[in-house]
Amino acid sequence: MLRCQEMLQQCRLGGFKPKDRPVTLERVDPRGMNEVENMTTQQQHEEKEVEKAFVLWDMGNCPIPDGHDPLTVVRKIQMAVEKSGHVSRNGEISITAIGSKLREIPGEDVMRILSSFEISFKHSHLYTYDLDEWADANPPPCTMMIIDEHERIGWMASQLSDLEDAGYRILLAYPPQRDLAATPFPRSFSKQWDWDALVFDDEHETTTTTTSLVFSQGKYNDEFPFACEVCFVAVKTFEDFTAHLKSVEHEYGEWDSYASKNGVDRTIRENLPLGRSKEMDVLLIEDMEWRLMKRKEHSHGLRSPQTRLDLF
Repeated sequence: MLRCQEMLQQCRLGGFKPKDRPVTLERVDPRGMNEVENMTTQQQHEEKEVEKAFVLWDMGNCPIPDGHDPLTVVRKIQMAVEKSGHVSRNGEISITAIGSKLREIPGEDVMRILSSFEISFKHSHLYTYDLDEWADANPPPCTMMIIDEHERIGWMASQLSDLEDAGYRILLAYPPQRDLAATPFPRSFSKQWDWDALVFDDEHETTTTTTSLVFSQGKYNDEFPFACEVCFVAVKTFEDFTAHLKSVEHEYGEWDSYASKNGVDRTIRENLPLGRSKEMDVLLIEDMEWRLMKRKEHSHGLRSPQTRLDLF
C-alpha cells in the first residue's frame, strides 16, 4: 500500500507515468568505490607532482660569449637539463645567475632581459649555501646543475657527493681545464659538459623546450629572486636590485668585505679608499673613528657599556 502511494505521489509531481516501470537502484560494493576513489586521488597526485631542477650559473667564470643571444644560451642550458633525461615534459627549471661583478658581466641590459624570463640573480662570491637551501625546500628526487670553473666545482665535490647520495641528480658544466694536471672529481656525477661545447652547439638551435623557467623555488628565493649576499639584502624587483648595486651602501659593503678578507688596517687613513664620493667618505671615516676608539679602550683595559645598567 505504501509503495502505491509513493508511485501516485510521483505521478502527481511528473516523475513518471503509471505505465512506466520504476527505476530499481542496485547496491554498490563500497570496496569498489574505495578503489575508484584511490585511483582518482593517485592520478591527481601524479598530475600535481612536477619534476624540478635547480641551475647555479657563475656568469663570471662561464660568461655568455660575445655576440651570442643571452636567451639562446639560456635555452641551451634548459635543453641540456632536459636531454639529461631527469626533467621530463612540463617540468620546472630554476636558474640563478651569480657573480661578483654583475653590473659588468653580464651587464645591466642582459640582466634585465634574463630577469624578464624569471632568471634569478645573486651578487655573491660563493653559493654553497644556496644548494642546501634549495634542497631543504625541494626533497629528492630532483636535479641540480652547477655551471662554474672546474677548480671551484672541485672545492664543492664533497658537498655535491653528499647531495647525490641523498637522491639528487648532479649535472656539471665547466670550461676546458687550463691546468691539465687539475685534480679530477672524486666521483663521476650524472652528466658533465664542456661549457664552450654546450654554448656553441647548434644541434638544438631551433628545438622547442618542453620545460618551464621559474624563479628559484628555495625557502625565500621565489619571493625575493634578487639578492646581494655581501650586504645581506634581498629584493623582489630587478629595479630595486640594480638600485642597490649602485648604492653607496653596497659600495661600502664591498670594501668592508675586501678589507676583512685581506686584513687591511682600517685605522690608518691612508689605507682607506677616500675620494670616491662624499657619502662613501662619511662611512669610511665613521668606521675608522669607531675602530680607533675600540683600540684605545682595549689598550686602557676599558669596556664600553653594553646596556644602560652598565653605566651605573
